[in-house]
Amino acid sequence: MKRINLILFLIIISLLFSCSTKKEINLEQERAAVMKVLDTFIKSHDDKSLEELMSCFSSKPDLILLGTDKNELWVDKVSMGKSQERAYKTFDKIQLSVRDKIVKMGPTGETAWFYLKVNWYVESKGKPTSFNGIRTTGVLEKEKDGWKIVQLHTSVPVQGQAVQY
Repeated sequence: MKRINLILFLIIISLLFSCSTKKEINLEQERAAVMKVLDTFIKSHDDKSLEELMSCFSSKPDLILLGTDKNELWVDKVSMGKSQERAYKTFDKIQLSVRDKIVKMGPTGETAWFYLKVNWYVESKGKPTSFNGIRTTGVLEKEKDGWKIVQLHTSVPVQGQAVQY
């Protein structure tokens, strides 16, 4: 009987210690890493750097990216990159300014979601164009090589209410 009690005691102790080795997550440190990816995302457009832009996105096959144009739906990083490369070649200048930046961290420190309100200034063939208040939302996941965007959606808000309520 003593032997069975001793074995049970050792099993319970080992279970308690194995459960208590949970890794501490520093959400503020993770938030700072997410902010750095978002800063790189913005800067890559200003610099027209396709390499920097692509570094912000996951290579996973379940990526979803929506732009503001009707045909801007990409479900992989490569097709989005090809489209962005054409845009960078067309634009003489791109300048983004972020007015709002909100980042929410998942409790596990493995996911984050964000909101940006972005003003775009673009010059193409000498013609300047501004798009103000572009809403950009997305989700990032922590991967082996850092935080990566896995979902992105940009939209242009309508003026006033589309339907009164």
